[in-house]
Amino acid sequence: MKIRFYLAKAAGNLSKLGLKLLKRNIPYYPGYIALRICPDFLHYVRKPDLFIAVTGTNGKSTVCGLLKDFFESQGNTVIYNNGFNLETGVATMFLAQKRKCDVGIMEIDEKLSGEIFKIIPPDYFLCTNLFRDSMRTNSSVEYIASKIREGIPQSTKLLLNADDLIVTSLADNRDFISYGISQKLSKEIPEHRFSDLVYCPKCGGKLEYKDVKYFQIGNVVCPNCGLKNPKRDYDGKLDRKNNTITIKHHKKESTFPLKVESIFNIYNYLSFISLLLELGYSDEIINKYLNEMKLISSRFESKEINGISLINHLAKGQNPVACSSVFEYVRKDEGKKCVILMLDDVMDARNSSETIGWYYDTDFEQLNDRSITKIIISGWRRADVYLRCLLAGINKDIIETVESDSLIAGHIPHEGIDKIFLLHDITSYDQSKEVSDAIARSLAQ
Repeated sequence: MKIRFYLAKAAGNLSKLGLKLLKRNIPYYPGYIALRICPDFLHYVRKPDLFIAVTGTNGKSTVCGLLKDFFESQGNTVIYNNGFNLETGVATMFLAQKRKCDVGIMEIDEKLSGEIFKIIPPDYFLCTNLFRDSMRTNSSVEYIASKIREGIPQSTKLLLNADDLIVTSLADNRDFISYGISQKLSKEIPEHRFSDLVYCPKCGGKLEYKDVKYFQIGNVVCPNCGLKNPKRDYDGKLDRKNNTITIKHHKKESTFPLKVESIFNIYNYLSFISLLLELGYSDEIINKYLNEMKLISSRFESKEINGISLINHLAKGQNPVACSSVFEYVRKDEGKKCVILMLDDVMDARNSSETIGWYYDTDFEQLNDRSITKIIISGWRRADVYLRCLLAGINKDIIETVESDSLIAGHIPHEGIDKIFLLHDITSYDQSKEVSDAIARSLAQ
């Protein structure tokens, strides 16, 4: 079998050269070739000195990107599967390891994580959150949690979001490290179209939320059996005025800068900083990195042209929590806004099989706000999105649909707005970048 492993490794690396010569961008393909030749390929790879796995419905790519950049900034050799979080992407990551690396960062699909952990046990496992996701794959949160739970090795240290009781259930009565925000951020309990955690997973009683950060993330207690959030080992406190987060850990307080405002991204940064503190990195080293770091452009990118801010923001399609959170962020941002919705999954548009039910779990009502003066919708399912906007009470006079992405720039108002939000699916980043460039050229004239 070892011979097949080396043949698979050689063929996988050779396919990289072939893709380069053909000018084809299929990042997971070398891993696909390796696994076709040697199905047990991952059993024989060399695990890096420090191996970190990250999963969760939302935020795993952001956290992994931060970890990769940080460890490289410290002079470590790092391998990372760069968002390709299925088995083929993991195999491709290990093909890039010429010799044993210092650090491995593995982003892994929630449903697949348990199976991969049985083959390559990570030293640390970080879980950001667990929500219902695409109805085609990860729609049942309870099922996904059970798949993760059954595959976590006893040797792996867990870093879990204490403010998500579905995530903390993964510990299954074993020790774990937790992070969260006990601070109450709002006097009001926000209303969302759904929650994945209404009833106690322990006794079935109805849960009481003392504070909701977003969806089921927050301070919660079961009045029947007493189930509640665990004590936070890394407890974040936000200072909105100075845009900092102070983390209390081991009777010590450390303050760090924040370059993001949305609460879901604040949780991503909190998990990232908590892991680095747990690994023993000093406040000074972490602060230096955060002060010098740049945001991941495929997730958030902003520029100003002739007094108008043009913002590209990921709004993960088929994922009601991700889209609802971004919609809320757009609504709360200051100024008059034009919103562009490019929510179609590119793969779904080519071979359509996805239900549109997720639109009705998503808080499109957040876009029904006086600050939003125009909404432009493109994509294969633009008519469905248009209908959902109408059902959210949005005035039809401010909504336009366009048949092609190339037409969007021509429909952008140049007056009466302060900001343009281009909200795109994770698969349509390239298309959104082309649209953004066209809008920038139009605004510059």
